[in-house]
Amino acid sequence: MRVMKCRYAIGVAVLSLCLGAAVAQAQYYYYLPEGAGPQFRLGIGPSFFQDGQLTQYGTSVSSPVNYDTGLAFDAAIGWAFNRYVALDFETGYIGAEINNVPGYISDNSHFYNVPFLVNCTLSYPIPRTNIIPYVGAGVGGADVVFDTDQFGPSSSDYVTGSENDVVFAGQLFAGLRFKLTHHLSLDLGYKYFATGNPTFTYPPDNFNVSFKGARTHSVLFALKFDF
Repeated sequence: MRVMKCRYAIGVAVLSLCLGAAVAQAQYYYYLPEGAGPQFRLGIGPSFFQDGQLTQYGTSVSSPVNYDTGLAFDAAIGWAFNRYVALDFETGYIGAEINNVPGYISDNSHFYNVPFLVNCTLSYPIPRTNIIPYVGAGVGGADVVFDTDQFGPSSSDYVTGSENDVVFAGQLFAGLRFKLTHHLSLDLGYKYFATGNPTFTYPPDNFNVSFKGARTHSVLFALKFDF
């Protein structure tokens, strides 16, 4: 009888501990701030490159670079701490074709920026509406790719092929978010993106071609998912 009472007491204690843990866990989730949780974003839109500069072609040079309108695409995953503050990691693509470099042949020459950035976003939900203005900034780096069929001062002096360089990058952004459902939003935003100055080294003689870093202005349409 004493053994049965002991077993009963142990069972009650174990059950109490399990229920206590479950209640504590439920309370933890219950007390998460409103809007907290994981989030995911996809965005796409046109990107407008500021005029750049060719700064090195073997030796130091200075020639303006004009770009066609490009394309920006981004994807980000992160965590919202509440309705107002969120952090995320972003990557994507911002690229354009060179339109003209005076004194140089530029045959099918493209810049591709692949950023890897950590962003902080500040949002302010407007009361009694589904509109959420936001601003933010990001820092990190970018893998910059220069891809050309022929780039150089003449048809006998040129580089060809793809080379890359990893440089510092950062961005500023702002926009409006429209809540479609509790978990889905549509964004319309502006993004300013800038990188350090990339240098591309071409074989076989380690021939260097350098440009001023990208300065781009993008208008992005995005879908944001809150989980």
